[in-house]
Amino acid sequence: MEKLKLTDAERLILANQYEILGLLNKDDSFTRLAENLRDGHRWIYEEKLHLSPNLSDADTHLVLDILRIYEALQDSHAQLTDKSGIDEGDLIFPGFGGNEEPELRAFAGALSQNGNYHHIVGDHPRDAHSATREMYGQMIGKWRELGKPRPLNKDQIVAILAAKAFPA
Repeated sequence: MEKLKLTDAERLILANQYEILGLLNKDDSFTRLAENLRDGHRWIYEEKLHLSPNLSDADTHLVLDILRIYEALQDSHAQLTDKSGIDEGDLIFPGFGGNEEPELRAFAGALSQNGNYHHIVGDHPRDAHSATREMYGQMIGKWRELGKPRPLNKDQIVAILAAKAFPA
């Protein structure tokens, strides 16, 4: 991660904001951070101010597409009269790899906390315990090949779920 570079004006603005936070919350840690920003103790304030890199557009679309697919799978399955041959456990979004894809998992969690796809992600995004990009890429490929239908019929649900199980 690249270090945060602040201009003198940005440091002063942040110092004033942290001083206000310190007064409002009666918290000396905010006041100390304000002092460090004003005094130019870069190493100290850089350790306190963490900024994650922006998620790439490609990763954003991957997360959104797979959540849309799981939403379509679940909604469509609920409408089916013949559900034979579909394991309901396969309709549960397995999440992203916590160690391999923490940025994707964090974005899914942020979407859920902001009221998007909460019914798919839940309160805390699941950890798939392995990389999921390839598997989800295959599911997205199948979904696109089918024309991104909504609702999905039984055969389409089965085809999308089968795509995650078998490498292309």
